[in-house]
Amino acid sequence: MKTNLLIGAISGNYLPNDLENWVNSSNWSDCDRVLLLYNPSNNGIEEYLQEHNITVITPDFDFWGNQHNSFNFNTGICNFEISYDLIHNIRFFHIWNFLNQDDILYEKVLITDVKDVYFNENPFLNISNDGITASSEVIIYESEQWNQEHIHYNLGMIGIHTLLTKPVYNVGVFGGSMEIVKNMCADIYLLSVGKFKVADQTSFNYLIQTKYKNKTNFTSLNDYFAVHLHVINAGLVPFDLQTVSQYKIVHQYDRIKNFKR
Repeated sequence: MKTNLLIGAISGNYLPNDLENWVNSSNWSDCDRVLLLYNPSNNGIEEYLQEHNITVITPDFDFWGNQHNSFNFNTGICNFEISYDLIHNIRFFHIWNFLNQDDILYEKVLITDVKDVYFNENPFLNISNDGITASSEVIIYESEQWNQEHIHYNLGMIGIHTLLTKPVYNVGVFGGSMEIVKNMCADIYLLSVGKFKVADQTSFNYLIQTKYKNKTNFTSLNDYFAVHLHVINAGLVPFDLQTVSQYKIVHQYDRIKNFKR
């Protein structure tokens, strides 16, 4: 077992070439890599990942411990019932379960999206030893319709009061000490289920602004930790794409047509 852990979740509808950037840019000597594979489809992903020394875990149980092999990946059809098995939510339950094993012990854990993430350099030196490191999209909740709508539906007036004037921090890239990340994963899942819209990001933002606020390192573009390109592509955040190589983690690069590393 190495010092740190990089972990994420993928679906069986991905192909090996969807994962190449994440896989090829994250082969660091101080880091184990684990991917949760939902809905495996025998399309070569498992063999590809194993060839690159990445541990593959195929979740086969739900929140209540029942045998379960099919998990929804479409956030567009999230509802009260589906929210419990939506991959965006339940990945945090299964990451909590993995980290909760007695023989698992890491100093730091970094959770990222996979298909739209690559690394310019090892980010673990920039991750908190005793808390959470969060990365901002550099937009405010009240200035962007999707995020504003999701706090309204998922967190109601409490969420609006807490988050509306705050920056959005992306749940697709965060890390920290193992024990706090493990607890955060449990809290994200518990706060996200039973909702009518995908709630992983609203839950994460509510938690870092409340329960985990004194344990969170809030990073922005000026910290060169992570850049999230969706809001930049949408014209909501000014950014010089010539500087993208200065950021340790690049997220949502697939939103920009003809983008090249």
